[in-house]
Amino acid sequence: MRPSFRILLIALPLLTTGCGSLFYVEAETDEVCKTQRNVSFPGSIPIPGTVSQTINFPIGDITDTIPQGSTEAQLRVHLFEVTATGGNPELSGVERASVAIRLPSQTTPTKLLEYRRPANQTSTQKISATGSGVLDLNQLLDQDELELTLEASGTLPQRDWTADVRVCAGLWLRTDVLDLIF
Repeated sequence: MRPSFRILLIALPLLTTGCGSLFYVEAETDEVCKTQRNVSFPGSIPIPGTVSQTINFPIGDITDTIPQGSTEAQLRVHLFEVTATGGNPELSGVERASVAIRLPSQTTPTKLLEYRRPANQTSTQKISATGSGVLDLNQLLDQDELELTLEASGTLPQRDWTADVRVCAGLWLRTDVLDLIF
């Protein structure tokens, strides 16, 4: 085999990749939790029903750390917890609860996490929605906060109450090495 033919065979895979890079970096952070304290919830009528509440949850400058260019970034939400702090509500009547997010380009929210009351639960002041909700961060690069919609159904607390809202999530990132260097 002639040397020029060998060079062509070696160079062929590089040429078939087009203009894209061959080298990417993939990274994942540990789970980080953020709490918004004393969020107010209105009382409900004493019959089973469904209520929803929208809160703006600050995310700060998390997106400032994402490199521009050919980057894929995901916020992987794992836990959403509501712990009563005031009004002494009884939350065992909550049969289902969900957490959804609405991006500026969406008209309806996207469901991220869900809670279903365990059959043997008797009394509680804490609800934990778990799951593996994935959010494309590239859509949030210009946002300072997330619009979260909490929806609950069942027999809800009759008096106004407050709670700490805790969200736990991790960040996954895949980017072209050249975007990091230049």
